[in-house]
Amino acid sequence: MKRLIVYFHYDPLGQIDTACRLAVEAMARYGEVFFISNGTLRPADRAWAAAVTLACRERENTGLDVGAYKEALAEIGRERLANYDELVLMNFTLAGPVCSLAPMFTAMEARPELAFWGLTRHYAMKSRRFGGRSGEVPEHLQSHFLAVRAPLLGSDDFWRYWQEMPLPKSYEESIANHETRFTTHFANLGCRWDSYVNTQDLKETFVNPIMACPRELLANRGCPFFKRRSFFTPCADELRRTDGTAARALYDYIKQATDYPVDLLLAALLQRQPLDALAGELHWQYVLPDAAPAGTPPELQAQGLALLHLPMPESDPVTAWYNREAARMADEAISQAAALFAREPMLGVVSPAVPLWPAAQLSRNADWQAARPALQGKVRVPLGQNPPPAPACGWALVRLAAVADGDTLPAITTPEDAWLLPLKAQQNGFISASFTTAAGAAAAADQLALYYRQAADPGAVAKQLGRLVKHKFKQ
Repeated sequence: MKRLIVYFHYDPLGQIDTACRLAVEAMARYGEVFFISNGTLRPADRAWAAAVTLACRERENTGLDVGAYKEALAEIGRERLANYDELVLMNFTLAGPVCSLAPMFTAMEARPELAFWGLTRHYAMKSRRFGGRSGEVPEHLQSHFLAVRAPLLGSDDFWRYWQEMPLPKSYEESIANHETRFTTHFANLGCRWDSYVNTQDLKETFVNPIMACPRELLANRGCPFFKRRSFFTPCADELRRTDGTAARALYDYIKQATDYPVDLLLAALLQRQPLDALAGELHWQYVLPDAAPAGTPPELQAQGLALLHLPMPESDPVTAWYNREAARMADEAISQAAALFAREPMLGVVSPAVPLWPAAQLSRNADWQAARPALQGKVRVPLGQNPPPAPACGWALVRLAAVADGDTLPAITTPEDAWLLPLKAQQNGFISASFTTAAGAAAAADQLALYYRQAADPGAVAKQLGRLVKHKFKQ
C-alpha cells in the first residue's frame, strides 16, 4: 500500500524533540512523510526534518492542526494525492511507538472495506466545551491519527470538507469543528470506519480510554502510541474522571517493560510545561519509613550532593509548630533522602513535604503567588499557578549538577532564592520532589477521602464555608 503521512508538529521553542523524531522515523518506514510545523524551526531541526522526510514546511502558527492539514493538502494537491492508496493525518501529541507498527498496519490493511480508520476512539458524551451549541459529542475517531483511503481520498466530499473547514481560533474550536465532526460527517455519507485499538468493552467505563487507562492500551491492546499530555494534564481534571494514577502507571510501564526512552520525553516536557503540572500527574513524592535508621550522615559531596538550609517562613504559632516538626523529622531522614538520588538519575532537588495542616498548605500557596512575579524572567521554564513540589521545610537536598553554576552553589538568603532551586533544576533537565513518611501519606489519603465525603454532603460544604468566612473576619 502506497501511503503518505502528513505529520503536524508544533513546539514553542522551535525544536523537534526526541519523541517527535522517533515517531516520524518509525512512520517513515511505512510511507512518505510530509512534515509541517506551526512556527519557525531551529536550523539543526530543520536540517533533520529535511533529511528524513519527503518535504518539510514551516508556517505561521494559526489554525492549530486544522490549519496545518489544510495548508499541507493544498500544497500536495488532489492530483498528486491520487497516486497514494492511503493518507495518514498524524500529530505530535502522540508519543511512541513503544512497539513495532507492523501489526497495526498489517491488521488494518487486511480490512479493505474501511474507507477510513484511526488509532483510537473517543466515546459519546455531553460537553458544552467540545460539543458546541448542542453540547453533544458523538463517538468518533481521535484526530491525533486518522487514515483516509482511496476512493474517499479522491472524492469531492473529502476535498470539500477541507476547503469549507474554517480555521479554528482555539483548541476547543478545533475539537468541536473537526475532531468530533470528521467521523460522523463521512459515516453519514456511507463510509465505513473503525479504530485499530479495540476498546468497545470500556465504552461504559471511560469516554477517553487513551487518557484514562493508557497502560491498559499499551500493555494489553497493542496500542503503539500514547499521549504526551498524559504526563501534564491537570491532576484535578484527572481526579474527576479517574483515580489519578493513570500517568504514573503509564510511565512505570514504559520504563520497565519497553525500550522506549521515556525519560528523554520527560526532559523535553520539563522545558515546556510547568513543574507543578508534571509533578501532580506523575506524583513526585516519595514515602520514607517512619522510623529512620540510626547511623552517621552520608558523605554528600562524594555523591555529588549538597544540603542547603532554607529560611523558615513566618507564620502563626500552630503553623510554625508543624513546620518545625516537619523539619525535625526530616533531619532524621537525610540518609534515606540521599539514597533517592542514586535510584533516580533525573532527581535534582528533594525536600520535606509541606505539613498537612491546612494553614501550612495555604501559606505555601500564598508565598508562591507572591514570589511568581519576581521569578518571571529569571528562568527559561513556564511557571504554573500551583507551587512546585520543593523546597519546603528546613532544608533541600540537591544534586550539584542540577543547580550549581560550576562549583558554586546558589546562595539561599530569601524565599525567592529557595523557589529558584526547583526551577533551575527543571531548566537543567532535572525533576524536583518532596518526601513524607508512611504516616504522612496515610493521613493525606484519609484527608482526601474526607474531602470527597464532605463534597457529597451539602450540609458539610455549607459548614466549611461558614468556618472560612468566620476565620476571614477574625483576620
